[in-house]
Amino acid sequence: MQRTYTLDELAKFLKRHPKELKKLADNGRLLGRKHQGEWIFALADVVQWMERELTHIDDDARAGMENAVASVAEEDEDVAFRDLIYKNAITVSFPARTRSSVLSEIAKMAEDAGLLWDAAQMSQALAEREEMESTALENGVAILHPRRPTPNLIAQDFLAVAISRSGVPFGGPHGTLSDVFFLLCCRSDVCYLRSLSRLSRILNVPSTLEQLREAESVDEVHDLLINLANILD
Repeated sequence: MQRTYTLDELAKFLKRHPKELKKLADNGRLLGRKHQGEWIFALADVVQWMERELTHIDDDARAGMENAVASVAEEDEDVAFRDLIYKNAITVSFPARTRSSVLSEIAKMAEDAGLLWDAAQMSQALAEREEMESTALENGVAILHPRRPTPNLIAQDFLAVAISRSGVPFGGPHGTLSDVFFLLCCRSDVCYLRSLSRLSRILNVPSTLEQLREAESVDEVHDLLINLANILD
């Protein structure tokens, strides 16, 4: 059953004031539904809102959000970010040139690495998520993921990385091309939120994107992300 929160429960979960969240819900920025006059929030909708939040808040707030999510994580969801990164799910010469080929190629890379059971089905799930709202950011990064956890498709939680040398029209703001793609797949929303927050903090470290774009080998990308994850632990 999908996890849901009352307004007070969500405020405690996110360590935000209930009045702030109520205003967001009343204005339609935070999706929820009314039950007997009270707001109820599905975790999948909270995930979508937090994705937007993580692109507009400072690093201290990102860390606070990560800690808030960690405080409600089950013990079996306590996966270290570094454990999501596999060398065979990284490429520094991504050949995709269109949005659809980005989705199919990165899913196929994850399948070939033994991290996915069905690349075609994952590619479709990613396309459905992109139809809702592009995951492309104005800094040229796109963080791909299915809308909801897909445990039947995922062999294990993982982060795949694909770097394009030319950039791809992927729906970025103002026509910005995307050249750094992450595929973040987790079997639970809690793991996804924690990992998204950590990735967001890593990308906010000065020169990280520049180093990713200049990386000439898989080892360089892998070591950079692992080192930054260790620093932020």
